Amino acid sequence: MIKLLILMGMLATSFSNLAWAGGLVTATVAQVNQEQMTAVEGVVEAIKGSLIASQVSGNITALPVKVGDHVKAGQLLARIDTRMATQQAMTNQAQVVAAQAQLVVARQEYERKRRLHEKQYISQAALERAESDYKIAEAQTKAQLAQTGMASVQTGLHTINAPYDGVVAEVMVEQGDMAMPGKPLFSVYDPKELRVVVNVPQSQIASIKSGEAFKVVISSAIEAERNLTGTQITILPTADLVSHMVKVRVALPKNLASVSPGMFARAMLPVTQSSAQAQIYVPARVVVKRSELSAVYVVDSQGRPHLRQVRLGRKQGDNIEVFAGLQPGEKVAIDPIAAANFQN
Repeated sequence: MIKLLILMGMLATSFSNLAWAGGLVTATVAQVNQEQMTAVEGVVEAIKGSLIASQVSGNITALPVKVGDHVKAGQLLARIDTRMATQQAMTNQAQVVAAQAQLVVARQEYERKRRLHEKQYISQAALERAESDYKIAEAQTKAQLAQTGMASVQTGLHTINAPYDGVVAEVMVEQGDMAMPGKPLFSVYDPKELRVVVNVPQSQIASIKSGEAFKVVISSAIEAERNLTGTQITILPTADLVSHMVKVRVALPKNLASVSPGMFARAMLPVTQSSAQAQIYVPARVVVKRSELSAVYVVDSQGRPHLRQVRLGRKQGDNIEVFAGLQPGEKVAIDPIAAANFQN
């Protein structure tokens, strides 16, 4: 976008804009062609991340992993005491055996009374009672089998395994602690697929162009992974009720070695031509702050500095946006201390 920038004397391309005014080093507010980008800040997060909790209660008897470990899908993360579950499974199995024995007796009794009824030795009511006893025994056997199967499942839940290949980001318990249903034990994420989540003012959402190249700067990454590019942008459909910001997800290249969730990132998102507006950015070091006042020293044609109040916007890198108080062509003092001590 077209931006109005203070051209810094420290940049080799901007030396011609520096001037001396009555002993003060100044820079001229100038108009420079910039890419149609808007800078937003955010953090790196994993596309696939999980909080792993137990579904059963019990003491943790084994905890073979620690923070930072790379785990494979199905690898043991923790084991919970299974003694009570094992005893319950054995009890249920014994009850199944007893129910099956009762079912055999009830079936035999029903068959015997059916034959007697065919010979008209017993009444219809006696046959129906025998049939009812048989069906009750059959239902009880099925119920005991279901309970036994549930107990077997419960026993399996005492072993907690990794759901996918990933990295253990956090271990929230120690061996010997009590695991409770729903209480998180581990945080695991897949390091192969990451993204940056940034907050964009809702007024700028309509101007973001999806499908076009964007830039992401992660200053704490290694040199080869510090400046990244991509095209996949996802704009979430809702805005925050308090800040009125909209979350935008920016996909990163896969298999980054030095990037991990939680890192600070700055994204340069492409915007439409209609959203490009003239802006003034000054180096943050030229701004003077006194209580709630923000100002810069503007140098007039006679070389005299005058403190002028400005209205500031967002900071981007070493520069800060100026909404009001400066015009293109004006000169500002690079060193506000020297300007404050200036003697004409």
